[in-house]
Amino acid sequence: MTNVYKAMRWGFAALALLVLFTNPTSAQTTTGSIAGVATDESGGVLPGATVVALHEASGSRYEAVTRADGRFSIPGMRVGGPYTVTVSMSGFQTSVSKNIHVSLGGATDLSPKLKTKALTEEVTVTAEADPVFSSARTGAATAVNRNTIATLPTQSDRIDSFARLSPQSSGKDLSFGGSDNRLNNITVDGSYFNNSFGLGAAPGDRTGVAPISMAAVEEMQINV
Repeated sequence: MTNVYKAMRWGFAALALLVLFTNPTSAQTTTGSIAGVATDESGGVLPGATVVALHEASGSRYEAVTRADGRFSIPGMRVGGPYTVTVSMSGFQTSVSKNIHVSLGGATDLSPKLKTKALTEEVTVTAEADPVFSSARTGAATAVNRNTIATLPTQSDRIDSFARLSPQSSGKDLSFGGSDNRLNNITVDGSYFNNSFGLGAAPGDRTGVAPISMAAVEEMQINV
């Protein structure tokens, strides 16, 4: 009888461990950030410089000041863009970076260099492409921005058409990394949006109608 009780205790412990590891992640990221280090022409760091990020479409303004090591970080920023980021400091020319885009849950890296005030021209840095990877982030994640959502050919205009861009996607049924799609955790602006009945991979699968049009989505991110 003692062996039976021991087996039952081990079984409950294993079940609790399984529930712990299959519980959906509690992280519900709805914003992004900009981070970097401000330096002068010789590579020296610039503490006390003012960093201002302006979201051109809405006029939202975010500010920060570089720390003693010249680094700065602006969290909680609106996803997308374009942003214009200016870095200014007494005795130096203002650095202006345009067409900066902020990714969902990621940190866009900037490395502004300020020239001495003896030079009169303004330094303008134009981003060539949206940053996909950030030095401040680790883990398997795929970001799908507004431009991709608007131009990618799709028949259903549903979330599964764009989730396939993740290398870990099975290509169907919203399955990733070989896991059952019932273990997925879908959030919209930080709110849970899972299929509570478990009859489909995503809400609306049984009816074939998307509850939210992808035209209303600014950006989506697949985290494995």
